Amino acid sequence: MSTVVVTASGGLGRSRERLRIGVLVGVNLLGLLAFVWPFVLPLAPGIDENHKSDGPLILVTLLICLGAVLFVELGRGGLGPKAVALLGVLGATMVALRLPGFVAGFSAMFIVVLLAGNAFGPGFGFLLGAVGTFASGLFIGGLGPWLPFQMVAVGWVGAGAGFLPKGSWGVRIGSLAAYGFVSGYLFGAVMNLWSWPFVAGGSALGWSAGADTLTNVRHYLAYYAATSFAWDTFRAVGNLVLVLVLGRPVLGALDRAARRMRLDVGGDMTGPVAKGAVDVDATEHVHESRGLPGREAG
Repeated sequence: MSTVVVTASGGLGRSRERLRIGVLVGVNLLGLLAFVWPFVLPLAPGIDENHKSDGPLILVTLLICLGAVLFVELGRGGLGPKAVALLGVLGATMVALRLPGFVAGFSAMFIVVLLAGNAFGPGFGFLLGAVGTFASGLFIGGLGPWLPFQMVAVGWVGAGAGFLPKGSWGVRIGSLAAYGFVSGYLFGAVMNLWSWPFVAGGSALGWSAGADTLTNVRHYLAYYAATSFAWDTFRAVGNLVLVLVLGRPVLGALDRAARRMRLDVGGDMTGPVAKGAVDVDATEHVHESRGLPGREAG
């Protein structure tokens, strides 16, 4: 009887994991399409020439898929209660850091996404970026058609940080700082895509329905260089500086929190440990698994 229960539970867990992965992949593919449609859809037959009728449909579909991601991850079978609590705390931190506003294109909220994504993995990083951006939009009044695109773009920043190497502290901080610098430009370049076909249409730098993909790419690169590159430099440099200054102590705290809460949201979250150091939390876990008293019981 117990074997049947365990087998059924394992099958249900695998089904939920496949659903989680499928929803995450789906929303990322849709997000990618929502950003790159000006380069792809002109090649498809029967598409409206100005694409303005497609914008609301993409927006609504993107919101539905983001809602599905939150439901699957935060609902039963998704993240556990400890991870949900941590997500709430970090999301609130993003809101607090965004309240003072931006210095050109820079906001300190990106440091939370970068460090948490690196500590807890790409799935957690994407979800934190989406949730934190949505919450901050509610608090600062930043609600508009751009919000779901911001949620996806900030989520991508956090997800990318989760794929970086976690070797020595030098490698980890160096790669994260470099990624923070590059992602500062990439975030701006991606975000401009949501409005570029509408705000620059008809100009020499705008989207042209009759042009081929390569021509529209050249138009967009020129548009980005002329309107946003200098603005995004503030974000790139700000990310770099904050990671170099705060990266090691904050990542160390996040790694310890992950071990203490025994989270498993991003694979290996132990981070670099000094040679000869004793992991007290890991020791307590061994004691408890053997039925021995932990530190508090002693």
